[in-house]
Amino acid sequence: MSHSFNLIDQPWIPCITDEGKFVEVSLRGLLARAHELREISCETPIMSASILPLALAILHRVFGPEDYDEWGMLWQAGKFDMNRLEDYFEEWHDRFDLFHPERPFYQAFDNRVESKSIIHIVHPMGNTGTLFNHITDVTDNALVKLSPAEAARHLIAARYFKIGGPGPWGTRYGPSFTDSIFSRGVIFWACGANLFETLLLNLVEYSDEGTIPQKRTDEDTPAWEMEHFYARRIITRDHQDYLTDQTDQRPNIKKIPETLPFGYLDYLTWSNNRIQLIPEMDGESVVVRKYAAAPAFNLSSDVICPQKRHEEKKEKGERTGEYRFLYFRKDKALWRSYYTLLPKSNEGYRPPAVVQWLSNLAQEGPSDDDYPIRLIATGMLTNQGKPIFYRREVMPLPLELLRETDYAASIENALGVAEDVAGRLRNALNTLAEHVLQRGAEGKPDSNVRKKLVTQWNALGRFWIELEPRFWEFIQMLVKDRNQALEQWQDDLKRLALESLAHAISLAGETPWAWKGGIAAQRQLQAGMKKVLS
Repeated sequence: MSHSFNLIDQPWIPCITDEGKFVEVSLRGLLARAHELREISCETPIMSASILPLALAILHRVFGPEDYDEWGMLWQAGKFDMNRLEDYFEEWHDRFDLFHPERPFYQAFDNRVESKSIIHIVHPMGNTGTLFNHITDVTDNALVKLSPAEAARHLIAARYFKIGGPGPWGTRYGPSFTDSIFSRGVIFWACGANLFETLLLNLVEYSDEGTIPQKRTDEDTPAWEMEHFYARRIITRDHQDYLTDQTDQRPNIKKIPETLPFGYLDYLTWSNNRIQLIPEMDGESVVVRKYAAAPAFNLSSDVICPQKRHEEKKEKGERTGEYRFLYFRKDKALWRSYYTLLPKSNEGYRPPAVVQWLSNLAQEGPSDDDYPIRLIATGMLTNQGKPIFYRREVMPLPLELLRETDYAASIENALGVAEDVAGRLRNALNTLAEHVLQRGAEGKPDSNVRKKLVTQWNALGRFWIELEPRFWEFIQMLVKDRNQALEQWQDDLKRLALESLAHAISLAGETPWAWKGGIAAQRQLQAGMKKVLS
């Protein structure tokens, strides 16, 4: 029995309107109503982030833009030209059918692999805790079923965030799965006042120069336009031809060679894996309980992801020309690396491409200085292939920071002073803990016990948590009055450090050793901050 669910026509993308109402829209509805929608709002942050590159690939294909003038005309229109989009949707309508019998959207069948429960489509089986799939027993997997709309969202999320792991045949017989392009690191998107502006802000220049390192080629199209996306002859990074096969035989290679995309559209719709949803009837409704997947491509490590912030690696103080991208961390909030996201002359960091694009736009002509551009940071932290958490953070990005690169140095210095104050606070906390544990005895207490006691007080964590809103106030003030912003920043650092130490002292107890330690710690912190803040 044939099934059909066309993503152009059927509602499947959850969104929030300007009035705060929840709606589900189709791809056509997403772009036609973009100026009326506030944001995409799927079940998880990574699922919402997955819709953006899909929509951007369509917009780039239809509208370009090749330069700033073309982009400006799109921005001034205030909404998308649906006549041009309808022409595109009509031409490729069949390719957007999720269950098309010959060419299902963004899928390819591989009859060498067995099907699995749909719940593991993003995270490999055995690597997904109950926090991410709410399944506590393997036998419950058969009970999981998704509607076509839900299955579409999971498929798109798997395309961009699927975690690598052993292949379907085991490592002895063939290649392993590799991480999708957004699986690791923090992904950055610009955010405007509504979804139309968000999409336009991220619609970076699409010219022959290319958004990724290599120039685009004539073959650069979205995946659904390619006749043989999952069985094509491609050029690897060492310039050797490699044909991704669709035969019935298990592959005789242990690792798929790295390869380059044809250009930015190919990259935006890249997929390291062949995936196919398996629909079935449940009463009168179509549901998806299973999917099949096999390795397909391995994106070249030479590709610098435009949506990530990169830092150049160094060996013995010398630059290597290789880059590593920014991760979410459990012990350090993202805002503490804010200055590395800004356009600046320091060649040690490569900010997200959208930041440089916005900086170029800000230089092109007059604009509203109060326009509320923000950066959305999305991603997940993993450990040995297991997801630890998903995260979505929103950070303001004043236009003045995009126009003047010297602000980055001021922010870097301010954050450096904050790290120094935090170090002085840590020393004072260690002094307090030593007095509490020592109890007047000779010698110092065990360092591990001291460390645990300081961790229990969580005064350092409290300092950074309380400092974040002060940091955003500092950013807003910096573009108006630099000297006043720096003075207020130092006052905030001093006050919050003393308050955090006082919090730890209140938890240290009422013993004479705690009182003595509290006085010593306060004196130590005051003296340390005097050196740092002078």
